Amino acid sequence: MSLRPERAHYTTGEIARLCQVTKRTVITWIDSGRLKGYRLPGGAHRRVAAADLAAFMKRHKIPDLERFLPRRRILVVDDDPDFAELLQRALEDRYDVSTAATALEAATRLPEFRPDLVLLDVRLPDVSGLEVCRHFRGRRGASRRPAIVVMSAYGRELSPAAIRRSGADAFMAKPVRLADLRKRIRAMVG
Repeated sequence: MSLRPERAHYTTGEIARLCQVTKRTVITWIDSGRLKGYRLPGGAHRRVAAADLAAFMKRHKIPDLERFLPRRRILVVDDDPDFAELLQRALEDRYDVSTAATALEAATRLPEFRPDLVLLDVRLPDVSGLEVCRHFRGRRGASRRPAIVVMSAYGRELSPAAIRRSGADAFMAKPVRLADLRKRIRAMVG
């Protein structure tokens, strides 16, 4: 059975096939409270939210947990198209990645793409990356704010205090080692 990561809920039959148990076992898990689920109105059918199923599988060390977790979204904001493409290719196996070359393009992508993490170059052609960071942090009505990693080849010109004041969560100097970047991303968004 092939499941899409964007699925929000699973039936008892789907869970049974995935966990290689009977449907009755899944119903028992739900009814006993071991697996958080709910009944549909007017019937005996049960559903389990993807996040609750993922937590249950992790707790009980059931393999293939990655298939159930929604893919995290990363927005790469960098005016160097080669670098942005390199990051996109390096990360798209585990994450949904979108790119923007300017601050304006990033600002328009933010509400529709809703990234979990923004990889943000400090030197953009239209506005400083630190200004972009402050703008992202100051957005009113945003239900959730993405984590922000500021990147720059000119790290010595930036003070750690200025980076913190901008609202960035982390700083990485360019050239970025992909192994280090992946580690940082996993630590920040999973």
